[in-house]
Amino acid sequence: MIAVDWVLLGLVVGGLALGSLFGFGGIFKFFTTGVFGIIISVVVCFLIGSAFYGTFEPLLDKLQEAIVANDNWFCAFIGKLNIQVILYYVIMFVIVWLLRFIVVKIIKSISQSESKGIKIANRLLGAIFLVAILLLVCFFIFFIIGWVGGETADNFREYLAGGALRLDRLFDFLSPKTESPTAILINSVL
Repeated sequence: MIAVDWVLLGLVVGGLALGSLFGFGGIFKFFTTGVFGIIISVVVCFLIGSAFYGTFEPLLDKLQEAIVANDNWFCAFIGKLNIQVILYYVIMFVIVWLLRFIVVKIIKSISQSESKGIKIANRLLGAIFLVAILLLVCFFIFFIIGWVGGETADNFREYLAGGALRLDRLFDFLSPKTESPTAILINSVL
């Protein structure tokens, strides 16, 4: 086993220990409030908002037409900004934020129950949830290094080669198959 294998195993064991210590409710609350909560809300707004935009498009188009119909400089400026799309996503963000807040409060209150079964499930789910988050972060780092490409990715792959956990194969799987933006830029300059 190489050093990276030990680091990954340490992350898994540490994640299991911290997850069981804080429980699912505590970890879920940590990752869904503050900066993490805002990032999650923005991503969910983008995904859900994009999926339902077609449903609300006729209403938004009528709003745009009503704004542009006014003959003054402010309405013309707002019409060029497509304020209806901005308004749509602001309303979507408020709805997602409120739903996230309610769900976090419900899960947190359930996880603080004094029932023995709930306590065991809370600790078990906390351990699994934290390990899953840590592994997702590692996978994202692998993806970014593969996306950067070039000598950085080659050196990192060589560093991962020969490990018992076969992280080099995981890195190959997670690396984008297209040419990285850095490589495209370098090739266009040369």
